[in-house]
Amino acid sequence: MAKQISLADLAGGTNAVTNPTLEGAVGAQAGDLVPTAAQATADAATLTPDQQIAKLPAADQQTVNQLADQIDFTREGIESSYGKDAQRATSSFADEILSETRSKDTGEAGELLNTMLVTIDEAELGGFRKIPILGQVAVSIDKLRRRYQKVDSQIDEIITKLEAAQARLVADISMYNTMYEQNAQQYRELKITVLAGKKALTDFRAQQLPALEAQAEQSGDPMQAQILKDFKSKLDRFEKRLDDLDRISVVTLQTAPQIKIIQNADQTIVDKIDTTISTTIPVWKSQMVIALGLSNQKKALDLQNKADDVTNKLLQRNAAAMHKGAVAAEKANQRSVVEIETLEKINSELIATLKETVQIQKQGKANREAAQVKMRQIESDLKSALIESAQTM
Repeated sequence: MAKQISLADLAGGTNAVTNPTLEGAVGAQAGDLVPTAAQATADAATLTPDQQIAKLPAADQQTVNQLADQIDFTREGIESSYGKDAQRATSSFADEILSETRSKDTGEAGELLNTMLVTIDEAELGGFRKIPILGQVAVSIDKLRRRYQKVDSQIDEIITKLEAAQARLVADISMYNTMYEQNAQQYRELKITVLAGKKALTDFRAQQLPALEAQAEQSGDPMQAQILKDFKSKLDRFEKRLDDLDRISVVTLQTAPQIKIIQNADQTIVDKIDTTISTTIPVWKSQMVIALGLSNQKKALDLQNKADDVTNKLLQRNAAAMHKGAVAAEKANQRSVVEIETLEKINSELIATLKETVQIQKQGKANREAAQVKMRQIESDLKSALIESAQTM
């Protein structure tokens, strides 16, 4: 239960209560909040803070209530410092994601895969297409053997680089799991911070603010009324602070799928590397071994009669396999990291933001101008009342 305050407390100010923080109050468990994000969005529009809190797990309800009880609205600067720790952590986390993404070479593995496929394609097609007719078959096989030995060492070197790139991607995938958990924890802390602030503000306005208004009215002192007015403005700014923190929590929630998109893209590349190393390369080598073994399996006469058929079949199989692999790899390599629809969506959102910002600024200016007129009228009425009161005494 928050302590009772008076107009004297508002005039004198107090620093007796420290800024409430979630440090130590929220555990390390970063599970999803209850209710879900979709439910929370609906609740925010239809339920009171107490009703929203009632939907949280028991431990989170206790944390919210404890934080709400610690909030002292008479403390200097609470309307701008409340929840700053959670806000600062969110900003640092966003910088961390940006740094990791900026320093990440997402194209290295794709380029290595493409280089490997091109090397294999040139080695196979180049060798088989140049097989001479009849008497010159042995010479062509010998050339193919030398090319295979050369390309084989190149492929082994590329595989080594692919495995290193794969290891880095696997480490990144693990890092993104940690980042996802950290993001979920920050979202939870922000929601608890906002709910605690809303509860404290709602309870104060319902339980203590009417008594302060009655004190100001009974005192008949215009300065007491001004103190109360300033305090109400402070409460309004605190409410605006809660809205800012709530918006930050939405941004934090949007970060979760973004992390998963990046993580899934890395996992796709890891899977492609596995397929290439475990399937594509062994198939290619086995086909090359078969082709090279033909020179020792048949006599010259048999080779003269069957070389064309064997060569054509091998060409067709290799061409089909290489075509399929090259096309699949090229499609994956050519796919844009950011879809044009995403860019269009971001652009339209930015345009809408700019338009709404300008409109809000215009409306704010109009409101301030109207407020100026009203304040002058209030000031005039107050002066008249004071003069009239002084004359009647």
